Amino acid sequence: MVRKDLVKDQKWLEKIQIKNDVVFCTVFLDEEDCRELLQRILGMHIVKLKVVLNQKAIQNNIFQKGTRLDIYAEDDKGNMYDIEMQLTKTRELVPRSRYYHCEMDGHQIATGETYEELKQSIVIFLCEFDLFHKDQSVYTFEMRCNEDPTICLDEKRKTIFVNLHGKRDGLSEKLRNLLDYLETSVPTDEFTKSLERKVEEVKSNDEWRDNFVTLEQKIQLEVREASERAREAALVEGHAEGRLEGAEINLLAQISKKLAKGKSVAQIADECEETEERICELMKKL
Repeated sequence: MVRKDLVKDQKWLEKIQIKNDVVFCTVFLDEEDCRELLQRILGMHIVKLKVVLNQKAIQNNIFQKGTRLDIYAEDDKGNMYDIEMQLTKTRELVPRSRYYHCEMDGHQIATGETYEELKQSIVIFLCEFDLFHKDQSVYTFEMRCNEDPTICLDEKRKTIFVNLHGKRDGLSEKLRNLLDYLETSVPTDEFTKSLERKVEEVKSNDEWRDNFVTLEQKIQLEVREASERAREAALVEGHAEGRLEGAEINLLAQISKKLAKGKSVAQIADECEETEERICELMKKL
């Protein structure tokens, strides 16, 4: 049970934005909002969309520690979508997209589809960084022939990396408005204003706040316990390694708390006076 006074004291909750993965996942479970999100990114019309969480989260809930927080959806034609807000730059992002595609293919085959009947699977990462350093807002990847790039292998897979900070040249007005809102949390049209209202509704929901703080407490408790074990090991063995491990775990605690507040790697590195590379390295241990 979360103490009410603790929830009240967590003023940082008010600063959480749509980019926080738990908030993002909560808001876009709404099928109409998710449909409009996809329509703006893909530039296509979707008649109807069914939204679920990933398989693990369906069985549990989005507040269970370790649950993968992405949106899994299927349209009326059977095309499948996986959408994830990604605040941390990591080398595993590209191979992870392969895993997501395999998951969706496996789901279709398990439900009786033949290879010829497989529908489109589209993986979308909304990133707080530019993975490819070209200042594009949208990077779309499909399989093409090396010898003749005009030949596209129609394997019905598409992977899209959206850079929230990229240049907006050539984008539709609706997509520009969406990306600007995801980047700044400042709405500029009716859809993004509606999203921001829902973000505020979510954060003002007592049950949601309790669950969110409980998740943060679990993370902090595990870090504290690990820190205590490291200190005990250092005292018993008297090794400098133990003291170094303790310092590292304290830094991990800071990183964990800042991530929960939706801060970027760059912001965390600046506040912790570490390099972004060091922060990314430590985040792999969380």
